Amino acid sequence: MLAALLLAGLFVAPISSLAMFVSLPTRWPVATAWAYSRRAISAVIATVVLAAIGYALSVLVGTTPHRALIAAIVVIAFSIALLPATPRWNGRARVCWAASTYLYLAYLVFIIHWTFVSHLGVVNTIGGVVLWLLEVLAGLLAGAYLWELCDALGTQYWRRRVIGAGRPVQEGDYQPFVSLHVPAHNEPPEMVIQTLSALRRLNYPYYEIVAIDDNTDDPDLWRPVEQWCATHDVKFVHLENWPGYKSGALNYALENLTDARTELIAVVDSDYQLQPDFLADCARLFADPGLGFVQAPQDYRGWQQSGYYRRLYYSYRYFFAVSQPSRNERDAAIFAGTMGIIRKKAIEDLGGWDQWCITEDAELSLRMLRAGWTGLHVDKSYGEGIMPLTFEALKSQRYRWCFGGIQILRMHWRSLVPGPLTADNRLTLGQRWGYLSGGLQWYGDLLGVVFYMFLLAGAANLALGGGELFRKITGFLVAAVPVLVLIGLLRAVALLRRGTDASWRDAFGAFFIWQATALVVARASVLGLFAKEAVFMRTPKTFERASWLDVIKANRAESLLAALGIVGIVAALSHPTTLSGPLLAALLLFPTLGFAAAPFNSFSAQRAALPPDLRHRRRTEFLRQPAVVRGTALASGLVVGVGVTAAAFTLLAAGSTPSTVPSPILVQPAPAPSSTAPVPTSTPSPTPSSTPTTTPTPSPTPTASPTPTPTASVSPTLPPSPTPSPSATPTGAPSPTSTPSPAPSSAPTTTPTPIPAPTPTPLPAAASSTP
Repeated sequence: MLAALLLAGLFVAPISSLAMFVSLPTRWPVATAWAYSRRAISAVIATVVLAAIGYALSVLVGTTPHRALIAAIVVIAFSIALLPATPRWNGRARVCWAASTYLYLAYLVFIIHWTFVSHLGVVNTIGGVVLWLLEVLAGLLAGAYLWELCDALGTQYWRRRVIGAGRPVQEGDYQPFVSLHVPAHNEPPEMVIQTLSALRRLNYPYYEIVAIDDNTDDPDLWRPVEQWCATHDVKFVHLENWPGYKSGALNYALENLTDARTELIAVVDSDYQLQPDFLADCARLFADPGLGFVQAPQDYRGWQQSGYYRRLYYSYRYFFAVSQPSRNERDAAIFAGTMGIIRKKAIEDLGGWDQWCITEDAELSLRMLRAGWTGLHVDKSYGEGIMPLTFEALKSQRYRWCFGGIQILRMHWRSLVPGPLTADNRLTLGQRWGYLSGGLQWYGDLLGVVFYMFLLAGAANLALGGGELFRKITGFLVAAVPVLVLIGLLRAVALLRRGTDASWRDAFGAFFIWQATALVVARASVLGLFAKEAVFMRTPKTFERASWLDVIKANRAESLLAALGIVGIVAALSHPTTLSGPLLAALLLFPTLGFAAAPFNSFSAQRAALPPDLRHRRRTEFLRQPAVVRGTALASGLVVGVGVTAAAFTLLAAGSTPSTVPSPILVQPAPAPSSTAPVPTSTPSPTPSSTPTTTPTPSPTPTASPTPTPTASVSPTLPPSPTPSPSATPTGAPSPTSTPSPAPSSAPTTTPTPIPAPTPTPLPAAASSTP
């Protein structure tokens, strides 16, 4: 019965996922009681139709009608049970979420049951349970991604979304005094002065500008800014050997330089050019006395002229175009620092910016929401800054964001687990989910690297002539890797194409920007668990005319993994007559391309055309990244990395001896209609199904082919593989399943090698992964 339940999910989840991207216009009101009822009715109807299709396909491939009917009823009941959680989604989004969640749960139950009833032995059972736990984590991360996707594409009624103020300032509007804080570290003075000049042109009557130079060691960089501020009524301070990095500088400005009339603090990075209406539009939103912060999108300039910068720009756009609006609906948006405004009383009541966290802005917004304040994301962009101009600087930024996100998760996880509201923790369930899933998503890259090591170990096992792996499953183990990759691709392409003007090429490029930084994010996600202090990654010095050798050296770890991936693909393809070889090669392809994209993007960034001022900034990117690395944290990360690699190869080696462990079978072989045909000497493998397995006695039927012809079911996510020979036993990857076909009387002892059952499509599932 478990097999029938899983098979139903394998049919309904892909169909519901494809339906998500069918664009249908909304002609009726979306906020009325009838609208809520209409969405629920459409979801129920779609679920029934989908379950009926799943029933028909299950029966078609050999499931008994009784079991297929029970599976269809379970699918319908599960989907209806989830309806109350998503009242503002259209029917297609609700069915997609329910079907994918159902498939994920059915698979986990099916495979853990099979692991324990198949008598794998101690080592193989332990290995199977370890991989099952990894799949649980992969599914949770996939669930966070898919929720975001369904929310972005399926929400018909946004309650808290602020597109823009939409009208000029009027008499009687709330206009509190604002103190604009502009921190800078080793920035070109002319760029800082341009930012301060733009701030002086804001069309808002009550504000001041405070410039804080944070430990710039070259006087030639901060002295010109100091002189300009002295003649333009801008407060300025240079901090020497001041602790706390950016948060320490902001605390100094808050305590020592802020005007006593100030009600709001606005943070603007020193490279941003603001539009004149930023304060006029956003400050009046604080007329709501419970509003603690407002965050506008971080936007960028100077990206149109280069393919690399276009790819990078769209990779940034995802967070503020998709993630923030989705989180904002549950009042779980983050304060991302620059282009944000925060209430002074709120930050003072909470003790200021925390200096232990290197993403002090997001950490402060979590404490504010926990204290009972609300936050608000505004869709409109009010300013443009400068993106990291080298790929190495981008990696350092992603490292810092991930490390800070894990710091927040490590220090505040007790506040994020489900529980009752208290005086000290007023976070709702939606807010806890938003921050918890946002922190956990950073581990998607680490999980991808771990699975990549397992794939490389499988390729080595296959090339060295090893036997079957410790867990023979029909594509499900290794499907965890393509699930994450395909969901990431879905996010990059479908959502970027839907929400921006990105071309197909730029959308795919944005996806590989995420993939190219996976290793550094994985490293930061490990170090963030161990380091008690801020840990930064050194940004190497780069040159405009760098050679390929230079960029490979700057990205040596990614280049090494890409080279190992190429070797693994070649090794896998050395066994083209087995299912395992082409399957492993296909699964290694995307992550290998992702690692290879690191030196490619590094080369592209250094050769991209830029105006003279930005070319100078690109040459000095390394000066703006702190180079503080703690040995204990690095040692901890190294131990974890080596441990994961050793575990992968040890477990695979432990299961490399030939065995007779069966593969799980989703469709039971039918009993023989008669006993007159020759009886094979081999018996079918035991299955996890509740139906007893009997020895089939195949006999010719009117439709049977005179030669063994296994019935194959097409995989929705994996490329077709060559049909293996009857004597081949796939190694290095999960072996397939099928229903044996009638064998000819001339070869009574031969059982055709099975063909794989459909593999699961992306389950609830980016790198993330932005601020």
